[in-house]
Amino acid sequence: MTKEELEILYKSKIIPASKEPYHFEKHAQANTVIEAYNPICGDKYQLYLDMSEGVVQSAYFHGFGCAISKASTSILARKVEGKRLEEVVALGDTFIASLTGITPMDFDDECLKILNELKNFDGRVDCIKSSWEAITHHLKEEQWK
Repeated sequence: MTKEELEILYKSKIIPASKEPYHFEKHAQANTVIEAYNPICGDKYQLYLDMSEGVVQSAYFHGFGCAISKASTSILARKVEGKRLEEVVALGDTFIASLTGITPMDFDDECLKILNELKNFDGRVDCIKSSWEAITHHLKEEQWK
């Protein structure tokens, strides 16, 4: 994908997702709160999950960061709802591996494909993966308790 194509995707998909993110609000009733922090640029979000019987019933987030990190976290919140914890971990592991080049993937999902392509957009991998790493790490720790 060319830089021009990436810029078009950024303007058409990422900017709107960051201006009107999915479930961007504090959710006091959440039974799990996870902090995602990117010390490189200061992006910081709290992920609020309502989990029941091993399923993410709802996902909200709140905080601050660049357009890419906000859009990525918004997409994450939308993608994990209704999924079993094992599915969330598997999706997170696969997505992070693709972003870091460990396992190249071609995603069928348009939003994940766009985020994956944006990894080449001026070194924004950490902005894209911060919330994904936080939720995946947290849920893996929960499995071992």
